[in-house]
Amino acid sequence: MPHTDFDVVTLSPSTVRVMHRVAHHIYEFALVDDGYGRRVVSRGPQITFGRGEISALELLSAAEQVAAATARHTGMID
Repeated sequence: MPHTDFDVVTLSPSTVRVMHRVAHHIYEFALVDDGYGRRVVSRGPQITFGRGEISALELLSAAEQVAAATARHTGMID
């Protein structure tokens, strides 16, 4: 699933929220300390289910990749 299928709808020092453009599922990932002093995107986001025929769980991995890439690109995580 290409990153262009998602929009970043929230980016803050504590949260990255991404939305799938077609299915409108919203995935909210917390930015947390991993216990080794690094900031990372948490696993297991809060999901707000949208509509459409695409399952939210099918998109979970891609959503996590988009959130991590965005947070890394903006310097929010290591």
